Amino acid sequence: MDSLWPQVRRVLKETLSSEQFLQWIEVLKVSTLQSGHLVLQAPSRFHYYWIQEHYLSTIQSCCRKVDTSVRVILQLPDGRRKSSHAAHPSLGNVPLTTTFDISQTFETYVVAPFNRFAYSAARDVCRNDFPRFNPLFIEGPPGLGKTHLLHAIGNGCQADKDEEVAYMSCRNLLVYGPALSPIPYDALWQTLGNVKILLVDDIHQLPSEGNFQRQMREIFNWCYDSGTQMVFAATRLPHQIPDLSLGLRSRLGWGLIARIQEPDIDGCFQVIESFLGERKVPISQDIFRYISERGPMNFHEIKDFVEKLQEIVEKEGALPSLKDRSLAIHGDASSRPDKLSIQAIQKEVCHSYGVSLEALPGATKSRPLVIARQVGMYLGRKLTGSTYASIGASFGGRDHSTVIYACRKVRGEMRRNRAFAERIVEIEKRLLDVYKE
Repeated sequence: MDSLWPQVRRVLKETLSSEQFLQWIEVLKVSTLQSGHLVLQAPSRFHYYWIQEHYLSTIQSCCRKVDTSVRVILQLPDGRRKSSHAAHPSLGNVPLTTTFDISQTFETYVVAPFNRFAYSAARDVCRNDFPRFNPLFIEGPPGLGKTHLLHAIGNGCQADKDEEVAYMSCRNLLVYGPALSPIPYDALWQTLGNVKILLVDDIHQLPSEGNFQRQMREIFNWCYDSGTQMVFAATRLPHQIPDLSLGLRSRLGWGLIARIQEPDIDGCFQVIESFLGERKVPISQDIFRYISERGPMNFHEIKDFVEKLQEIVEKEGALPSLKDRSLAIHGDASSRPDKLSIQAIQKEVCHSYGVSLEALPGATKSRPLVIARQVGMYLGRKLTGSTYASIGASFGGRDHSTVIYACRKVRGEMRRNRAFAERIVEIEKRLLDVYKE
């Protein structure tokens, strides 16, 4: 029996690459060799879990080629054969959530063309035992279901496979202190050894101060090396997150990026129809006409809109015309300055961008004019609540779809370009200061 392990090593050396053998087999020590058991001790917890998952079956197979009666057992450095993990994992002083909102599942997620790809990618995370892409990065505007998809992954994997799934949001990290407690790379097994999927929300809000980013990079490396599936959600693409370190930006783009686009009118109709059906609110052309004038909204706004409609139906027994109900449904309408006009917005925007007010409604497509035109349409929509059709008429008789595109374009650029966003905020502030009551 004393010669068993050297013989098995020779077989393993022929089976594995020299790099694999040196890194994962050479480091193993024989702890016990008796009673038909070959007990091998790993040098660290990291080695233990990695070898257990990736090489133990190969070692057992090679051992059987030498002696069919011997069983291989892998042992932790402290002599135990099973690891002990905390019931509620945490990363340093930051607790991880292992329970999920039961209302946010794949079944309750409204699938439309603008989010279908992200939905399918999230479902694949639950369906596949081994990740085809790691990480999955879900990007999209606020309020369009990114967090819902993360909770759906958690609920789906726990229900179908009884797998350990952990969730954390970067939004509240500073609540737990100015920095994430240092976690040695090998020690991450103690926290995440049982976790099969790590869900990280709002990664664009990962603090730049302290050591949060360095620790997140170590966590990423550990998950990637151990085959733990990672899913990140953000309102920007990795390379567009300004305060993120170059190392993290690069890593977040290694896998699959699934974008949730801002919904068009048809997409909004589909979401609203689904919400109305769930709440048993009567569907009418009046509602769709009203939405087509107000334009695309995110899931939170749509949900709020439907809840207010439901309130009206419950109180009055029917859904009256929405023409006289806009103020009751839109809580922000009262904050808009009554005296602010589209013409005043156009004048301020032209002054800010140094373009001619007379040329703004025209057909000229120079870059400064196009940007000023789109910003004017966006601010006109936001600050006056005018319909897309009426805004388009004020910009040289343009179609309402042109205004919708301009608003979407500006919102997207504001998420990507901080200087662009700050300039628009300054224009908006000047207008509100001049026309406030």
